Amino acid sequence: MSDKQNVNFEKEKNGQNKSEKIYILNKIKKLFIKNSLITYIVIGIALFFLSMMLAAQMKSISNTEEVLEGKREAQLADDLVSLQRKYNDLKEKYEKSEKIVNEYQNNASTNNTLIDSMKQELDVLSLLAGSKDIKGEGIIITLTDGGKAPNSTEINSDTLVHDSDVLTVVNELKAAGAEAISVNGQRIIATSAIRCVGPVIQVNYQKVAAPFEIKAIGDAQYLESAMNIKNGIVDTLKNLGIGISVSRQSEVKIPKFEGSFSLDKVKEDK
Repeated sequence: MSDKQNVNFEKEKNGQNKSEKIYILNKIKKLFIKNSLITYIVIGIALFFLSMMLAAQMKSISNTEEVLEGKREAQLADDLVSLQRKYNDLKEKYEKSEKIVNEYQNNASTNNTLIDSMKQELDVLSLLAGSKDIKGEGIIITLTDGGKAPNSTEINSDTLVHDSDVLTVVNELKAAGAEAISVNGQRIIATSAIRCVGPVIQVNYQKVAAPFEIKAIGDAQYLESAMNIKNGIVDTLKNLGIGISVSRQSEVKIPKFEGSFSLDKVKEDK
């Protein structure tokens, strides 16, 4: 082969190689562009879904805030209503208290009269309850045991003063209007008990013995007449052989009740 032909062959060969290189480069370029587009699409889709998720999250947070805000508003409204009720109650109590104070201030004289009346009533109740020493006109009755029966060495038991005799005298005095009574210094009140305990008598659970001095405050003349009425208590006890005397007094002193009051079972009937 001549040198010219060789040169032409080399040129042709170089041209083919160059064409192949260009073809390969174009293929690579197209492949790169295609893959880049897919990558961009994938990234775009990912970004789209990510933005949708963020938007949904933001909306959820917004809705939650609205719910919480609604709850807070409802709670505040309930608290406001409760405070308003308490305020109204306190205001009503204050107005009632203020009204009472004004009434007392405006009716001082009336209140003083009321207090004096209550004090007088308390004094009367204290007297009736026997919680104060008292004095006044009345009578004193003395009971003594009878002596021995004629031609006998033994004392007749009927002539001894029994608890029933003392109780009978006390009841007769009450019926006659006695305002206060005592037996041997023991004040008789509503709960007083008179009973026999062996050779002595108990009054208010205190032992007392003959002679028995029974004091009564009240209309002295009327009380004396009631005791000495025909076939009354004085005649009855004398017929039994018991010694009894009645004396009218311009002033009789009766001590207060020294025992204790016990009303554990009593309740006010409302």
